[in-house]
Amino acid sequence: MVGFKLELGLLCNMDSNSNKNKTIVWFRRDLRIEDNPALAAAAREGSVFPVFIWCPKEEGQFYPGRVSRWWLKQSLAHLNKSLISLGAELVLIKTSSTLDALLECINAVGATKVVFNHLYDPVSLVRDHNIKEKLVELGISVQSYNGDLLFEPWEVYDDSGNAFTTFEAYWEKCLQMPLEPVSILPPWKLLPASGTMTKFSINELGLEDDSEKSSNALLGRAWSPGWSNADKALNEFIEENLLDYSNNRLSVGGNNTSLLSPYLHFGELSVRKVFQYARMKQILWTNEGNSVGEQSVTSFIRAIGLREYSRYLCFNFPFTHERSLLDNLKYFPWQPNAAHFKAWRQGRTGYPLVDAGMRELWATGWMHNRIRVIVSCFAVKVLLIPWRWGMKYFWDTLLDADLESDILGWQYISGSIPDGHELERLDCPEVQGSKFDPEGEYVRHWLPELARLSTEWIHHPWDAPESVLKASGVELGLNYPKPIIDIDLAREHLTKAIRKMWELDAASRGSGSNAAADEEVFDNSDRVETMAIPKVVLKGRAPPSCYTNSSNDQRVPSFQNLKNTNNKKRPKSIQEENPENLLKEGISRADEDLCSTAESSAAKKQTTSSRNSFYVPDSFSMSIGNASQCETSDLMRTEQEQDDMEQHNPSIDGFGNTVFVMHHTTADATRVQMQHIFSERGGC
Repeated sequence: MVGFKLELGLLCNMDSNSNKNKTIVWFRRDLRIEDNPALAAAAREGSVFPVFIWCPKEEGQFYPGRVSRWWLKQSLAHLNKSLISLGAELVLIKTSSTLDALLECINAVGATKVVFNHLYDPVSLVRDHNIKEKLVELGISVQSYNGDLLFEPWEVYDDSGNAFTTFEAYWEKCLQMPLEPVSILPPWKLLPASGTMTKFSINELGLEDDSEKSSNALLGRAWSPGWSNADKALNEFIEENLLDYSNNRLSVGGNNTSLLSPYLHFGELSVRKVFQYARMKQILWTNEGNSVGEQSVTSFIRAIGLREYSRYLCFNFPFTHERSLLDNLKYFPWQPNAAHFKAWRQGRTGYPLVDAGMRELWATGWMHNRIRVIVSCFAVKVLLIPWRWGMKYFWDTLLDADLESDILGWQYISGSIPDGHELERLDCPEVQGSKFDPEGEYVRHWLPELARLSTEWIHHPWDAPESVLKASGVELGLNYPKPIIDIDLAREHLTKAIRKMWELDAASRGSGSNAAADEEVFDNSDRVETMAIPKVVLKGRAPPSCYTNSSNDQRVPSFQNLKNTNNKKRPKSIQEENPENLLKEGISRADEDLCSTAESSAAKKQTTSSRNSFYVPDSFSMSIGNASQCETSDLMRTEQEQDDMEQHNPSIDGFGNTVFVMHHTTADATRVQMQHIFSERGGC
């Protein structure tokens, strides 16, 4: 049984000198008082100054959508009440520079230390590293902790000491590793660090516009943000829904997944606690011979594993928010059709299950895991819409928008990872509807214009007799659209696009225009012989140089291209045809509402994208982007195995979904800065 290590906090551990220690606790996506390593450490050592810093400028193209900001606002208010009850108010700051805000806090209270919990997305890694570096230069102690994962990304590696590139191998290794999650009780009392500085109210942060309040009011009827509400949601799921999780998760109607993903994203719920609760049930049901319950827990824990893997993948391969882990889509001829993209977003494709899902997303900020797979596959495989467009829209509209999870989800759907969905596989929405919404209840709920249509025709109304359509009040092409494209024609287009992709790939290799004589990349997996993924060495690396002595401190990945006669040469990238430039230039120039139908999306923050807060010296000209080019995988799986994978994909299971496409100016700067960081001795 997983053991619990309980730390009783401030009253049990403070020594006679602790009152002299003043620590800034920098909250980010760890909005809870329970099992919060950074908060607990600060409370043990002396007085604390809790702070949340909102910096829209630094969010840039990752500026959260309306529903995500609504959740953040509610969660901060909830956290503040809890901290006040413990003795220390949460200080809210709105700024144009996180570093400047932290320095202001340090000066105001005379703090000597800053603590925070780790984040793993590439933008946060760059920011956190730069901030830590600057604070240490100024003599401020900085300590960071693992408050988000069961295993840190640098702790899990294969027998050669390299990062895994397939989930099954990664998770199998995790399950073999000793695991003793630490469950840290909230401090009994917080000693506040006194100081005077400018504070902001929750409304002054600007997380919610007046125009958004009426729509957001509806969210409060279905969701209750906040760490104590997260605890209630977890208990309800474990006690009432976990037993039948394995069976119910296949139904797209109702709340059949855990619904914990937004709580996990904002750190209102500790993943260690979720794992512990589920594991306890598994042991109980195993002892009782309850095979259904045992299987349900196994499925649920696998979903937790996929969330872990999303952080692992994003941390060790930080270019994956921009392009595929494999190189199979490098020459893919995407169709940047603005009209198709708009129809997909608005739920007007003429395919009922797809349209119902997209309308639910816009109305609620939520979709069932299976629906997320279906609508994203439709965008990528049927309409050939650039996959990063879909990720951008998901980022703007999902309540549980989560960068790392959505990277994994969309990389999987587009066949961009070794164990992903085959690019040539196109699932018919009509068949999917009959399988996952057999009575058509989900479609009728979100498409009222089809509510009177019989079950026989609900998933393919274009085949219904005219008399049936008339009796149901359906007028195809008028109150409900005809199919945007025939599915058989879409399959032909996909086949041609794949053929064209390989032709362009072969031509580039044959011409030698991509040759890079001085670059060699190791294969990372015996299962995927044609893969060319940068080797990320995790085992045996020297510990970071000295911001602190703690083994808990944040590290950064390190690419290594070692000389070996068996290495495969990676062709140097040539300038590819890039339809995504429509995003870079701002799609709104062609069609104003294409950027996002989310009123408060990143489209309103375009002016910040070119002023990235991460300073990149001109002398840094290298880019980790070149280290990421890969060859396609010939790994194939059965349809059932694909379905099993999709059921637990973190972008589709209640464990998070988001991703976003940075403007090229921002992305290039971040890549270069991260290359600089990764070249150091392991970072801190």
